[in-house]
Amino acid sequence: MSKYVRIVFGLLSAGLLGACGAQDPDLALDPVAEVDSPIIGGTTDTGDPSVVAIFAHAPSATSGSLCTGTVISQRAVLTAAHCVDPRVIGSGKVFDVYTGTVFGSASTRLAVSSVAYDTAFNPNALQNGHDVAVVTLAQPTSLPPVAFNRAPLTSANLSQPVRLVGYGTNSHSNTGAGTKRTVTTTVDAFNSLLVQIGNSSQQTCHGDSGGPAFQKINGVDTIIGVTSFGRDNSSTSVCFGGGYDTRVDRYTAFITAHM
Repeated sequence: MSKYVRIVFGLLSAGLLGACGAQDPDLALDPVAEVDSPIIGGTTDTGDPSVVAIFAHAPSATSGSLCTGTVISQRAVLTAAHCVDPRVIGSGKVFDVYTGTVFGSASTRLAVSSVAYDTAFNPNALQNGHDVAVVTLAQPTSLPPVAFNRAPLTSANLSQPVRLVGYGTNSHSNTGAGTKRTVTTTVDAFNSLLVQIGNSSQQTCHGDSGGPAFQKINGVDTIIGVTSFGRDNSSTSVCFGGGYDTRVDRYTAFITAHM
C-alpha cells in the first residue's frame, strides 16, 4: 500500500494523530545502481533555513496536516499539491509556514496569503505526477531563496548524491515527526514525471511531503524533486523501498507563474 507522506500533527501538543493512504501506483522505472550513506536514516538538520514546515488546519484549530516546503523567492514556497489540495486535506483549511529546526508553537510563523496547485494533479493516480504547489507568503521573507532545476534530468543525475530534507517521521513505526532532518542517498531511477530516491534505510516518510531533493548543480544545492509519495505496509509499518518525487524540471512553467 502506498501513501502520501504528509502527516496529521498537533501544533501545541506535537502529538502524532494519523496519516493518509492512497492506491499503489505500481511504477515502472529504469533501475540503476545505488550507493547510500547514513526523514529515515538521517540526522537533525540545523541548517537549510529555507526549508520550512507547512501547517494546514481548520481556523483556530491546533491540529492539522504537516508538510515540508522550500522558499524559492521572497514570497514563494515550493511544496506538493497534496499538501494543499482540499480533496486531500479537506475544505476550509488555512495555512501557515514555520521556520526553524523543530516545528511547534515556539517556531517562527510566516503568514500565508494564498496557495496554488497544479490542477492536473489526481489524488487517485499519484504515478501521473503533477504533485506540485506553491504557497504564497503574505509578506516577503528574508530567508534566502533556493534554486530549483529547470533543465531536463539526464543519466548524469543518476551518478550524483542527492540530499533529502523534511520534517517527517524518522522511524518505520511512524514516529518522530516535527524535527527537520536530512539524509544523503542517490537517485535510483527516474521517468518522464517522477524520481525514485533512496531505500528503506534512507528515505522520506510521513511529513516530508513537499520537501526538497537537492543535488549539486554547478556547485549549488538545487532542487531536482519535490517529495510526493512512498509505500507503507500498514499504519504502524511505514516508509519502505524508497520514495518518489515530482520532477520539478517538468513543471517550471507552473512554478515560475506563481513566484
